[in-house]
Amino acid sequence: MPILTTLALGGITGLLLNKLKLSRRVKNNILSPTKNKHKIAKKQVMSPSEAKARHQQHVSFGAMGLLGLSTVTSPIVGLMGLPLLAYNYFYMMRSMRESYQKKGNLIVLIFDVLVISFSLFLGFFFMTSVLFAALFTTNRLIAKTEREAQTDFSSIFGELSDTVWLLQDGVEIEIPLNSLQTQDIIVIYAGDMIPVDGHVVSGEGMVDQHLLTGEAQPVEKKVGDNVLTSTLLVSGNLQVMVDKQGIETITGKIAQTLEHAATFKHKLQSRGDQIVIKGASRTMLASAMALPLIGANHAFALTYSGFGYQMRMAAPLMVLNYLRIASQNGVLIKDGRALDVLHQIDTIVFDKTGTLTEEIPNIENVIACEGFTEAQVLQYAASAEQRQKHPIAQAICRYAEKQDVSLLKIINIDYAIGHGLRVELRDSAQTQQNIMIGSERFIRNAGIILPPYLEELQAKAGEKGYSIVYIVSKESLLMGAIELRPALRTQAHNAIKALHDLGIKVYIISGDQEKPTWHLAQTLGIDHYFAETLPEDKAKHVEALQNEGHKVCFIGDGINDSVALQKADVSISLHGAATIAQDTAEIVLMTPDLLHLPDLIKISKELQQRMNYSELMNTSSGVLCVGGILVFGMGVSGAIALYSMGLGVNIFNAMLPLLKHPNKQKQKNITKKNSMRHRS
Repeated sequence: MPILTTLALGGITGLLLNKLKLSRRVKNNILSPTKNKHKIAKKQVMSPSEAKARHQQHVSFGAMGLLGLSTVTSPIVGLMGLPLLAYNYFYMMRSMRESYQKKGNLIVLIFDVLVISFSLFLGFFFMTSVLFAALFTTNRLIAKTEREAQTDFSSIFGELSDTVWLLQDGVEIEIPLNSLQTQDIIVIYAGDMIPVDGHVVSGEGMVDQHLLTGEAQPVEKKVGDNVLTSTLLVSGNLQVMVDKQGIETITGKIAQTLEHAATFKHKLQSRGDQIVIKGASRTMLASAMALPLIGANHAFALTYSGFGYQMRMAAPLMVLNYLRIASQNGVLIKDGRALDVLHQIDTIVFDKTGTLTEEIPNIENVIACEGFTEAQVLQYAASAEQRQKHPIAQAICRYAEKQDVSLLKIINIDYAIGHGLRVELRDSAQTQQNIMIGSERFIRNAGIILPPYLEELQAKAGEKGYSIVYIVSKESLLMGAIELRPALRTQAHNAIKALHDLGIKVYIISGDQEKPTWHLAQTLGIDHYFAETLPEDKAKHVEALQNEGHKVCFIGDGINDSVALQKADVSISLHGAATIAQDTAEIVLMTPDLLHLPDLIKISKELQQRMNYSELMNTSSGVLCVGGILVFGMGVSGAIALYSMGLGVNIFNAMLPLLKHPNKQKQKNITKKNSMRHRS
């Protein structure tokens, strides 16, 4: 009775404290709106369920801290934690009722109520606070994962402007994007995202569409060419007639597909949840059968045998710790349930562009012709491309900078039809030089004939997936050419070898032609590939592999990869990839080191092994409890003590990964500080 009175008073006190806290918060916001603006904005990002779980988590941590402190100080300190504990308890009872109304699992409801209420009413306050802390941490993780899943499909239009420039009677008028109509003509300038699917009616420009189509190089768009939503105009300007907008565009259809598929993986339950549900049924059945045989006291004691129940705390703590380990090594795992599947993966599919290769290529060779030197060819090429932002221009300019090549001043520049530029340059002596720079098609259209050795080089480059840029003088002399090859990501070879050592099949999927894709596969030691794949077919290849019985991990970075990422058993993207790809993927590599992949699979296998240990310890604790009650007549107090010991062992097992995998980044920082101290 005194305990019930204390809990009642504690609950009232907790509610009053919460009201007081709320009134102070409102008062502070009124008096200091600027000071609290950032905090308010931050809270609004959370979903309501996540915010509630976070609040209850903080309350439970406060109760646990006070109750734990009371064991080494004074019991009075523990009394201060009882109102917080009561506040958690009443919230938990209400949540259990709401959960039952939604799911209708009466056995789990009764089991939860009995375990929590008995431990609380019999005075085991600290263990109850530990239980609350674990449960609310789990609830917060689940709420966060659900919130991110709901925003996956909506973030695709995040980079589009809210307004566009409509061309009407020769005048440009700024109007809202959502007010556009089919057949309207809009004006797009360099640096703008194209907000519609349409076709060019005037102007020329280079469009970077690798996030949508996977093409590494910008493509030239001229009158009559089609353009796609969410592609970037890197140079020139275009007038585009609207064919489709919003949900009718390619990106809109991808977003719609994701919306329908977003709930698929979130219907899956973690292994810990499944064990808890089974354990609750078994424990309740044992208690019910024992009631007429051994009496109420011992039957209630059987409730604390906890078959599977300890996994409710151990499983989420274990997953959270492995999430921390991954993040400390530069990997963001947004959905902890991906770790439950990753150890089963036997097939990894790489999208080629942006995952296995860098966006900016490398210079393979500089070829000089007609008496020019390689330095001159590089100087003219870099000078002409110095204002361009596409990957080939950046590759040429970076290489010229490494070679200490001085750039000439640009006087005039024209974007010519046929993948090229006409540029007027001037050196320090005010000598003018007009050049053309561009693709094979561009210079052939200008009447330039390639010598046989360059034609042979062009053919071989096409087979390997290399690119060649040609430089021509104003006298139509072929000054030279620059050969560029795709730059493989750091550690790509080692990562593929490590995956093969783990018994995993590796595939490349690419929109490129057969020979370049085959050449890349041979270079990396990959046996399987899909070439000339359309964006909408990537997910079909993933489904085909799954239908053959494979567990598939898909790694991509473009908008066109988003549906395949959603269909795969595990999806991985890279930091800096398309927004929709990062949002859809369950795992994001924050650093472009592909060796994270075999490490992730090893971590997942370790997690499953540790989960097996935890399940074994949980079962052993339950068997000991049942044996103690039936053989030695152990009562409720002994059962709670044994349950608490088993819970402690399980929590220790869940925390061990942090000791086994120290924070490497923290160690680097300490080493760096010590080095600086020695120098000083």
